Amino acid sequence: MSTINIGAANAGDEFYRYKMPKLVAKIEGRGNGIKTNIVNNVDIAKSLERPPEYVLKYFGYELGAQTNYDKATGTCIVNGAHDSKKLSEFLEGFIKKYVQCYSCGNPETQIKVKKEDLLLKCRACGFVSEVDPRSRLNSFVVKNPPEVKISKEEKKLKKAEAERVMDAEKAAKREKKEAKEKKQDKDKKKKKKEEEGRDPNEKDDDESASDDGDEDGVVWMTDTSAEAAKQRAQEQLTAATAAMVTQGNIEAEQEAQRKREKKKAEEEARAKAEAEAKQQAEEAERQALAQQATPVGSVQHLLKQGADAEAIATQLKTINPPGGIPGKMRVLLEAVFGLGAPEAKLADTLTAHKAQVAAHAKDAPSQLALLIALEHYMSVNAPERVKETPIVLKAMYDADLADEDIIMAWAGKKDAAGILGLDANATKDVRRLAAPFVSWLQEADETESDDE
Repeated sequence: MSTINIGAANAGDEFYRYKMPKLVAKIEGRGNGIKTNIVNNVDIAKSLERPPEYVLKYFGYELGAQTNYDKATGTCIVNGAHDSKKLSEFLEGFIKKYVQCYSCGNPETQIKVKKEDLLLKCRACGFVSEVDPRSRLNSFVVKNPPEVKISKEEKKLKKAEAERVMDAEKAAKREKKEAKEKKQDKDKKKKKKEEEGRDPNEKDDDESASDDGDEDGVVWMTDTSAEAAKQRAQEQLTAATAAMVTQGNIEAEQEAQRKREKKKAEEEARAKAEAEAKQQAEEAERQALAQQATPVGSVQHLLKQGADAEAIATQLKTINPPGGIPGKMRVLLEAVFGLGAPEAKLADTLTAHKAQVAAHAKDAPSQLALLIALEHYMSVNAPERVKETPIVLKAMYDADLADEDIIMAWAGKKDAAGILGLDANATKDVRRLAAPFVSWLQEADETESDDE
C-alpha cells in the first residue's frame, strides 16, 4: 500500500519521515443502504497514534452521518456515499486539529484530557497545544480518553522497581526468620544448661565467637523493615529515573542534530540545483552566441526577432555565402527549418514562415535557387527526412514560393545542385522522391491544355 507524508504542508518533502497510508474508501450497497467502507482507517489511525474511533467519529461529525466501528474486524463504516478525495480533505482537518503540534507542526503529540479540555503535548518540542473546545469530537474524546501508553523504558523501570521491592521484602523475611531461629537456638541451650545445673548466663567458647562475629558483621547494622526495603528500592529507582532523563536529553540532542543535518543537506541540494541551473543557462547562452556567429545562426536570430525582409537581405549580403543566390537561399532555408521543433513536419514549419521566405523568392532565379537549396538540405543537412521532399515541394507550390514552370525546369536539370557542390549521384534520392509530384504537375498541365 502506498504511503504519503502526514500533513498536506509536507506533501512535497521527500525527506519527511512521518508517513501514513493513503486513504482508501470503498462504496458499498445501494439505495438507502449505501455506505462507505474506509478500508485502511485502522492503519491510518495507527500511523497517527490515535484510536480508529476518533478518526471515524470525526468523519461522521463533519459529514453529518452515522458511523460504525467493529473492533474485532477493524471495519470502519460511514453511512452514505463519500469518495476518497472528500474523506482525505476531512482527514487533513483531523490531523491539523488533533495530531500535529500547533508550534512545530510535528505529528508527535499525546492527547491529555484535563476536565473538559483536550491538550496536545508534543514529544518533539515540549509545547502544549489547547484544542478548540467548540469541536464536536472533543466531548467524545473526553468520554472515551485514549489509553495511556507506557514506553519500553518506563516498562523496564516499573519491572525493575517491582523486582527490587520483592527482593527487599524477601531479604527482610529471611533475616527475620534467621533471627527467630537463632533466638530459639539460644533458648534451647539456656534450658539445657539449667538442666545440667550450670549458670544459664555462662557462654561457651563457640557462642562467644558467634557473638563476636555477629558484632563484627554488617547484617545487624541494616534496617530490615519493609519500609526500609521500599526506601532503598525507591533510591535505586530515582537513580534509574535520572538515567532515563539523561537518555531523553541525549535523544533530544540527537533529534536536533538530525534536523540540523537535514537542513544542511537541503541547503546544499538547493545550492547545487541553483548552480546547475546557472551553469545550464550560461551554457545555453554560450551556445546561442556561438550559433549566432555562424551564417545560419545569424539569420535565424533575425527571424526569431521578427526582422523585416530588408534586414535579412542585408545580413545575407554581408555573410555572402558561396554559391551565389542558391547559397543565400541555402542559408535562409536552413535557418527557417531550424525554427521548427524536432518532431514538427518540415512542410508545416515552412508554411508557418512562408511570408519571410516569399520576400526573398519573388522572381524565377530566386525560386529556382530555393528549390536547389531544398535539394541541398535534404541531401546534406537532413538525409533522414528525405521522404518529406514531395510534401515540402507541394507546400512551396501551394504557398506560391515556386511556380509550376520553375519546378518543371528544376526537375529537368539533374545537375542543378552542382553550384552548391553536389553531383547528380548525391541528390538522386531527392530527385526520385520528387518525381511523382513533378509527374502530377505535368499531368495537370496536359489536362488543362486538352480542355482548352
